[in-house]
Formats: sequence, C-alpha cells, structure tokens
Amino acid sequence: MQPIQTLKRLKQINMDYYSAAHTARQNGKFIAYVNAFTPVELIYAMDMIPIYPENHAVILAARHLSTETAKAAEGMGYSMDLCSYARCDLGSIKLRLSPTWGLPKPDLLLISNSQCGTLTKWFEVLSRMYDAPMVLIDVPHSGHGEKDEAAERYIRGQLEELVGTIETITGRGLNQARLRETIRLSQEASVLWTRVLTACANKPSPMTVFDQFISMAPIVAQRGTQEAVDFYRELGEELDQRVQAGVGAIENERFRLFWDNLPLWPELRRLSTFLEERGACLVASLYTWAWARLAVGADDPFKDWTEQYLYTANLHLQRRIDEYATMGKEFGLDGYLYHSNRSCKFLSQDIPEVRAAVTERTGIPGVILEADHNDPRLYTIESLENQIDSFIELLSSSRRSG
Repeated sequence: MQPIQTLKRLKQINMDYYSAAHTARQNGKFIAYVNAFTPVELIYAMDMIPIYPENHAVILAARHLSTETAKAAEGMGYSMDLCSYARCDLGSIKLRLSPTWGLPKPDLLLISNSQCGTLTKWFEVLSRMYDAPMVLIDVPHSGHGEKDEAAERYIRGQLEELVGTIETITGRGLNQARLRETIRLSQEASVLWTRVLTACANKPSPMTVFDQFISMAPIVAQRGTQEAVDFYRELGEELDQRVQAGVGAIENERFRLFWDNLPLWPELRRLSTFLEERGACLVASLYTWAWARLAVGADDPFKDWTEQYLYTANLHLQRRIDEYATMGKEFGLDGYLYHSNRSCKFLSQDIPEVRAAVTERTGIPGVILEADHNDPRLYTIESLENQIDSFIELLSSSRRSG
C-alpha cells in the first residue's frame, strides 16, 4: 500500500492551530469553545479562534490517554454512562494531561442543543470552571425536516444576538468584508472536501474512511481559513493522481464497506490493518460527509446557519435510511458496519431499524458492533474483530454462491 503523502502535513497543521490558540491573546485574538454545528465563519471573522473540546477528546483517545482521563472524571463524580468525550476532556483538565498543552482559557463558550443534551451540560461545567460566558443556541425539534418559519425566526434571532455578544467581548464590530472572505474560504474548503470524499466512489478506492477520519480535522476546526483550502486542494490532487494510476488505499480490494456513527478513535490503526488484511475497504461514512454540507452563502449567511441548525442537524430515521441506501448504490457497497455507540445514544438508538430498512431496500447486509467512540473499557476489541471476521465470511460465502 502506498501511503497518502499529503496526510503527512496534518501534524504541522494541527500544531500550528493549537499554537495559534495558545498565543491568541498576544496576537489580539480571542478563544471560543464551540461544538460541531457552529458558524465558524462568523467566529473567524470576529477575531476569535474556534476550539472544539470534542476534538481534544479525540486526540486523547488517539494517543491512548482516554482511559486515564475518563477515570479521572469519574473520580470527580461523573458517571461512566456519560459521553466519553466529556469525561476524557474534563479528566484531562483535572490531571493536566494533554498532547495539545491543554486548551487555552475561553473568552466565550458557544453551544447548541441540536446535537445532543450532554454537550450543553458539559459546556455549562466548563463555563463555571473558567468563569467564562456561555451562549446556548436553542434549537426546537424539527420533526422530519418540515419547514418551520417560527423556529427559523427564533434561531435567527439568537444568531443575531450572538454577534452583539461577541462584539462586547472583543470590543470590535463585525467587519462585513472579513465575513465575506471567511465565507468564500469556507465554501472553497467544503467543495474540496466533497471532492475528497467522492473520490472514494472509484474502484479501487484511493483512500479509506480511516484516512478521512484523520484528515477531517481542518474542515471541522479551520473551515473559513486558507490553511484548510490549501490542504484539501493538495489532498484532492493527490487522490486524482491515485485514481488515474489505479492505486488503491489497500491491496486487493475485495469488499467495500460503510461505517456508521462515530469512529472508534483508540482503534483506528488496529481496525485499519485488520480490515486491510481481509481485503475490506471502508469507503464511505455519513459522519465525514456532515462537514461537506456546512458551507453558507454570503448573501444571507444567517439564513443558511439557521437552516443548518434546524434541518441539516436533524438526522431523523427516514433521512438516515434514505442516505444510507443512496450511498450503497453510489459507492458500490457490499456491507454496512453499524457502530452502536454507548456514548452517543442520539445516533445509536435507531440502528436496528436502520439496518433492517436499509437491507430490505438495497439487499446489502449489515452487522451491529456494540462499542464506544472513546472509552476502550466499554468494549472488547477482539470480540469486535470476531464479529467483523464472521461478517466478511458471510459476504464471501454470498459472493461464492452468486
């Protein structure tokens, strides 16, 4: 297997990002703790650097520090049933243990409840811990995505109030020219990221979903910056070259699989090697596609941000079934790996229904893996590998029988 050379740039990109955050005040910048569905274009335009405690927890797991930090949070009184992202981040603060030198003190915490309720309570803890103001974007439930004009007005009003809050914190007004520039860069990065993801529809796939998990950091945290644009342009060009040369992400690609839900961050390398040895390539995941859909237009970004909160974030049952079935066709899938994630009940509670409906519609089978995205104490990796082995043998038998 030929490694993707552009991915080597990520270490320096991430180091520069956290270095800039830790030196923000010396450079006249401010820090905002945020979650996934955040108008980062606005944050960057107003001299703030968006910092994601979720991403920090990912790094802890990738460096195999999640068990130690999660235990520390439990020692503080937090239940093991809470999201392992939250436990790892809070435990890291308690232990002062972090590969990123910790996270700098926030000037603002910005959270929405469109993603999950745990995030809101987690940010409330951080707000008290750092004595920093917190803004909650309250998002009404939007059913099955039906248009709700009253809810749109409600959310837009909160976003417009947010501008005033940030202006008070920074002492600076919103510069419309800078906002248009961050929006332009965000749009360009999103287009390039989409190009990266769609490249995996080729056979053989030039990259795996494991590569996507690793390379998604800039589109999450640095959307709206030139750094993200430059990285994804280079990555897309390298993938195009691999497609033209017929270079696959793994040798002897036999099966093309889908990954549902969040990754198992402590197990990326192990699972990647395990699947490669069996000729199985992860080629698609709805998780990585989320950030291909967050660009906004310059004409009325507040309308677009509002619709993201109300509709894009609403991953209801029928929408998941439709999108998984569509991806099955577009990516030529042979099977689905459904991660029933103990820490993310929001994305896991409907998995049996999703699997049954997708298989009925497409004929493509799936296996449910009980695990956790950050806490390796909550699953046995050997058991998961045995399940995947049995599933791949099922796919092999089905193929042999025609």
